[in-house]
Amino acid sequence: MTGLDASFLYLETDEQMMVINGIVHLDVSTISEGYSFEHFRSGLARRVKTVPPFRREVHDSRWNLGHPAWVEDFDFEIDHHVRRIVLDPVDTEDDLLATCGRLASTPLDRSHPLWQVWIIEWGDPHAPTVTAFCRVHHAVIDGMLGAELLATLAATDASNPAQDPALVRTHVGRANTLQLIAGGARELVGRPLSFLRLLPETLSVPLAMTRARGRRDDGESMPAPFTAPRTLFNHSLTPHRAVATASLDLDAVKLVTARLGGTVNDVLLTVVGGAVRSYLEDHDDVPTSSLVAIVPISTREDLAADGANQVSAMFASLATEVVDPVERYERISAAATTAKRQAGSIRPGLLTDWGRMSPRLLIDLGMRAYEALRLADVHPVIYNLIISNVPGPRTPLYFLGARITHMHPFGPLLHGAGLSVTGVSIDGHIDLGVISCEHLVPDPDVVARGIEVALAQLVELTAP
Repeated sequence: MTGLDASFLYLETDEQMMVINGIVHLDVSTISEGYSFEHFRSGLARRVKTVPPFRREVHDSRWNLGHPAWVEDFDFEIDHHVRRIVLDPVDTEDDLLATCGRLASTPLDRSHPLWQVWIIEWGDPHAPTVTAFCRVHHAVIDGMLGAELLATLAATDASNPAQDPALVRTHVGRANTLQLIAGGARELVGRPLSFLRLLPETLSVPLAMTRARGRRDDGESMPAPFTAPRTLFNHSLTPHRAVATASLDLDAVKLVTARLGGTVNDVLLTVVGGAVRSYLEDHDDVPTSSLVAIVPISTREDLAADGANQVSAMFASLATEVVDPVERYERISAAATTAKRQAGSIRPGLLTDWGRMSPRLLIDLGMRAYEALRLADVHPVIYNLIISNVPGPRTPLYFLGARITHMHPFGPLLHGAGLSVTGVSIDGHIDLGVISCEHLVPDPDVVARGIEVALAQLVELTAP
């Protein structure tokens, strides 16, 4: 296991679950033989045999000085991973979201491969609406790999296609504790030399970012960590999660970029920032300085590396101190150019290299002490929220014969930032998932509706 992937295991606590969740709405009327839960379960059982990450479990030892290993689960049971929930016929979409929030509030069992799919049937019991709630640990996938795996599990028509040969692998092997311990020892011996190699490059990062900033005339710069203002959702987490969904018309988003310039991500940052500003206004908690979002950046195209997670990140100002949406967009778009340049001045593999040296015991004990002492309530705020956008398929997708109508992803939350918005583009729209710590933001649906309203305002204000 790479250090970066393993770090998501080390960072996990009862209150900080490092799990990527997703709501997938399915139109089961496209299944030629008709829908049944048994059909879905058996179909998934066949598919996961050709997707290695879904067949692997964590192998570790108390004597291991290095990172855990992925090994084949030769006792794999599909019933542990694919389960069914039938809601009451009178339950609504709000009840569905509440159910998904409760599922997102529980950790995954590390004695099995780290994923689950809950098939939820709701509405008319004779012709139920079917939704899949998918859960995969961040140690197994990042956003881009998740999109790739979805494309492998799904198809562009209602038939059952063959698997992508690129993702079919041989077994990763049985658990061998002696090999694990020996590999961990070699890893530990090599860390001092790796540290000496990485230290000069790491210390040069602030200088490189300053040079990148200097190439702009206006001096706009990527916000520094620990400079974000504190808001009502920037505190320590509890285990309880609440989720909400929104969908943005991709043509409307592109209309804004055509009129104002910029990118789809600039639009997303603007409308999320506008929705969060409105939410804080309703709670009389709008800070005088701008909110700061952390935006994950995939390095998958830049690295020829192993591991599920190949990511970096940049800090982005949401210009929430600006009232006018158009002016806020222009500020965000201008600053994004500099932020991307500054983030690009950091070698893509630097975070991965540091991950190899992650001191597991120190991170594990430190994280638990950090949580117990509620230090996120005390130190300056690192960032206010996470905003992530993953490019998805441009054409309709079918999952075991059922057409995917909407797909809403939810990233994990970290202590100090109890709100996250994740989007994926699919079939002409951007589906957003809003997840929050329920004790900090009990009503993420207000933020979700605010995002849709903010886009409508932006389109109206930019109309000729």
